[in-house]
Amino acid sequence: MADTDILLICEAATARIAAGDPVEAAELLAGPLALAGRNPNLLYMAGNCALAQGDRAAARAYYERAVASAPTFGAALTNLGFVLRSEQHLAEARAVLRRAVTLDPTNEAAWVNLVSCSVNEGEAAAGEALAREAIAVHPEHAVMRWNLALLLLEQGKWREGWQEYRHRFDTPAVRRRPGVRGLRRLLHPAQIAAGETVLCHGEQGLGDEILFAGVLGDFIAEVGSRGAEVILSPNPRLAGVFERSFPASGPRETLPANAVREPLAPDWCIPIGDLPGFYRNCDEAFPFHSGYLSVDPDVVAGIRTTLAVGPPQRPLVGIAWRGGIVATHAVHRSIPLEDWLPILRQDATFVSLAYHEDSTEIESLRQRFGAHVISRPKITSAQDYARTCELVAALDLVITVPTSVHHVAGAVGTPCWLVMDERAAWRECSRHESIPWYPRTHRRFVRSRTMQGWHDILSTIARALADWSGPSRPPKRSPESG
Repeated sequence: MADTDILLICEAATARIAAGDPVEAAELLAGPLALAGRNPNLLYMAGNCALAQGDRAAARAYYERAVASAPTFGAALTNLGFVLRSEQHLAEARAVLRRAVTLDPTNEAAWVNLVSCSVNEGEAAAGEALAREAIAVHPEHAVMRWNLALLLLEQGKWREGWQEYRHRFDTPAVRRRPGVRGLRRLLHPAQIAAGETVLCHGEQGLGDEILFAGVLGDFIAEVGSRGAEVILSPNPRLAGVFERSFPASGPRETLPANAVREPLAPDWCIPIGDLPGFYRNCDEAFPFHSGYLSVDPDVVAGIRTTLAVGPPQRPLVGIAWRGGIVATHAVHRSIPLEDWLPILRQDATFVSLAYHEDSTEIESLRQRFGAHVISRPKITSAQDYARTCELVAALDLVITVPTSVHHVAGAVGTPCWLVMDERAAWRECSRHESIPWYPRTHRRFVRSRTMQGWHDILSTIARALADWSGPSRPPKRSPESG
């Protein structure tokens, strides 16, 4: 086939993919591929069709053939690197993407994917070096600066990390609330004048908002000292518990997400994730607190009574075994419930903190192994997240993978053992056994890369639980600030 014909076919296939019809695009390519099966452009487009259909194995095969035919084909190298990264073949991805940026240092997509290979992978120092190399070429690229922020925060380089963290809203990864568009973004509390109002709005997931809420008290106090007022606009599921926990935010009602109504239009707005940049710039700045979210003690006592089905001294232990999605490392944040048997065989009453449907897994475990886990889906699935906070506050201990309930535990003062892979996000990373955000409550149990599966680390936790559950077990603390 003539090169001009191939280019026209590739353009037509590209248009069909853009129109959301990769199947028709693949049909356009089928005949030409049969005639010119080694043409790198046709192979590259076939890979794009497969990728658009979610068939990464086929996409990888096509991209590999395209690169074999044209070793300097930058777009094919970049897409191959993306697929390899998404399949966790990181060493291969890095090699391919390094080739792409060596061939063309201006290849932004290749740089982004190369730097991303180090985020949440337990290789933050090496990733930081890569990110700085990429930013030297593309100094204004928001995604690269966002990745640099994450890599800095993973290492506890707080001050510079928070500065770079501001770039998150310039990326496709994090979106600002529609209701705050057009409002002035507060960059420092010193900008606030007496009589003004500041809208502090939520962002990202529930766990993120709960984590950042640990800084709200500092911010509310400083704004109040300037004669100004804070209006909170968290995720609607958090509105109740935030209003109860932060009454100093002012006499006005807590606004639902996305709502900025007259005459309450504020003078400033600030995303809650900006607050740590004011108050958490070194390890010493993290307070030794026992919780900062308030829950109804009568409700907590009632929940505790309904859960206490065993002997009086038997501890109530909440468990969560699944977290994240593919894009947020679910592969390193989820453990099959059956693998928890060493823990579930200890002398405790276990309570599911799963936000997903868990009855089938729990019943299967009971029938096959006789292990019992209490499920309270009306609490854990309630739209008002105060119900989950009350449940966690009623427990003696939480054992969980990285998911929102570990933030809840720290926020209400319940001891928490975090079961995690060393390839973790900055929120769970630490140079110590504890986590700076929750210094009194949290203990990390980290699976190293050399461990096969979760058995060893879960067995270690089971032994720790057997010791912890003895007569010397410390009494349950009430959440307190400071």
